[in-house]
Amino acid sequence: MTQPLLELDHVGVVLANLERGRRAYAQLGFNLTPRSDHAGARVAGGQVEPWGSGNHCAMLRDGYLEVMGITDPDKYSSALDMVAKYQGLHIIALGCADADKAYAAIRARGGEVEAPHALERDAAFGPDGREKRRAAFRNIYVDRARVTEARFIIIEHRTRDVLWQPHLLEHPNGALAMRDAFLCVPDPAATAEKFGPLFGSNWRQQEFGCLRLALARGSLWLMSEAAWQKWAPGAAVPLPGSPVGFGVQVRDLASTRRLLLANGVTVQDGHCGGIWVGPQQAAGAVAYFFDA
Repeated sequence: MTQPLLELDHVGVVLANLERGRRAYAQLGFNLTPRSDHAGARVAGGQVEPWGSGNHCAMLRDGYLEVMGITDPDKYSSALDMVAKYQGLHIIALGCADADKAYAAIRARGGEVEAPHALERDAAFGPDGREKRRAAFRNIYVDRARVTEARFIIIEHRTRDVLWQPHLLEHPNGALAMRDAFLCVPDPAATAEKFGPLFGSNWRQQEFGCLRLALARGSLWLMSEAAWQKWAPGAAVPLPGSPVGFGVQVRDLASTRRLLLANGVTVQDGHCGGIWVGPQQAAGAVAYFFDA
């Protein structure tokens, strides 16, 4: 069975305080959706129930950024154990067209994944946000005991029209697409080999010893801490073997820089012609911006 086509669907920053994340990413020039409360099944095939977490999303023409936070610590949420480790970038979601086919293909390749879970959340609909519609997904979760480098999800969107609404796709910073997910790991080559059955084996060597996997859309990057310091000097790594940043393609990088500076954001020149914002202002992640 062939490996299904996967694309970089979204990345997720997870925080104890959802409002803190909303403010941070609004300051970075993202047009964020109204708060949406989560509901889901704890186990494959289980009943969908309200969870104690919610999110705001920056919907891009290709992919999106999720800002997740705890809303009720007394209720179950997949966010609780992530926040207990650190606050910052945790989730890397790869999109697929059919969760059942993707699950079968990955299992046939030796990937350790759970059967698809149903997940839902209410989302504001329409330019005035007065209407509510249910956004539905089917998520495949990677074995978290073995693959600790990120909270990886393979996601099938069942209600794309509810999420990618036209009025949500324009951002003051000119963001167009989720381009990259950066992971800092002790041994990039060994990690790439481990990830092969899950995501594909066509990793390519890049400068500073980084490895890059080109997906159907977007890329995954693996780099040592020394290599990450070339990309984002001085940016802390939350844990050895963890996501550290993401890259967004923008309409015009010069305009993005001006917007960030006008909003009081510290902007640094980065690698591959990009600019970046550090974890203190991007809620625990490094946010990279690249010219289209």
